[in-house]
This record gives sequence, C-alpha cells and structure tokens, in this order.
Amino acid sequence: MKTLLTIFNNLQLSYTALFKFMVSNVWKMIVWTFCIYLAPTYELIGLTVFLLCADLITGIWKSLKTGVPVTAAKIGLSVEKMIAYTFGVVCTYAVQHGITNDAIKVMLFYSGIVSLKELKSIIENIEIITGTSIWGVLSKQIGNLMPGKKLDKEDKETKDETK
Repeated sequence: MKTLLTIFNNLQLSYTALFKFMVSNVWKMIVWTFCIYLAPTYELIGLTVFLLCADLITGIWKSLKTGVPVTAAKIGLSVEKMIAYTFGVVCTYAVQHGITNDAIKVMLFYSGIVSLKELKSIIENIEIITGTSIWGVLSKQIGNLMPGKKLDKEDKETKDETK
C-alpha cells in the first residue's frame, strides 16, 4: 500500500511540474506555431520589406535633391505601408492556404502587385535623382531589338558611328 501511495504521489508531483512548465511556456509554443505556419511567407515578406526600404531610401534622396523637407509624418507613412503590406502578405497566405487549399496562388499575386508598385516608385525616384528617363531609354532599347523596325534618324546616325 505504501508503494502505491508513493507512486501516486510522484505522479501527482510530475503532472504538477509538467502543468507549470506548459503554462509558463505556452506563449513560446504559440509564437513558434505561428512562425512555423507562416514559414512559406518569409521570402515574400523579405522581398517586400527590401523594396520598401529601397523606395524609402530613394525617396529621401529625391527629397534632398529637390529640396522638399523630409518629415517624420512622411517616414511614418512608409512604416505604416511596410506594416500593412506585411500584414497583407500574411492575410493572403491565410486565404491561399485555408480557402483555396494552395490551388490559387493568391499570395504570389498580391506580392507581385506590391513589388511592381514599389519598383515603379523606385524607378520614378531614380529618374528624378539622375535626370534621365529610364522608361524612355528602356523602351527605345527594346524597340531597337525588334526585327523589321524602321530606324529613326538618331538611330541611323548612332548605328553608322559604331561601324
């Protein structure tokens, strides 16, 4: 009988210690579960944050070049945009994984739209900083690659000069 009471007492102490351990570490389990669930979003969140930081840097550079003051409110909007876009990636992943069962790549579509928007903003900032039309130069270069395109006078002159 004494042996049975000892075993029961030890089990009771073990369960109490296990319960205390679980309660004290429940927040860690929740955070790790959340991180593991969101593991497929890390690359796209990283890309989005990288493009937003590049846009912020080129925007500040453009403001300094044009003489427009850089204010905390404008930087705060960029931080809000960073948080909103990251939350958007997480939400679209939840929709993609939960509703469409990964059949429709909603997260990639959303990230593509956000990335193109930020890339366009970065290019516009660089155009103002450098004073060159990047879109114009790009379209001209792509147009020159097209077969059967008639050359402009400027194109003929540069082509003759290179020969």
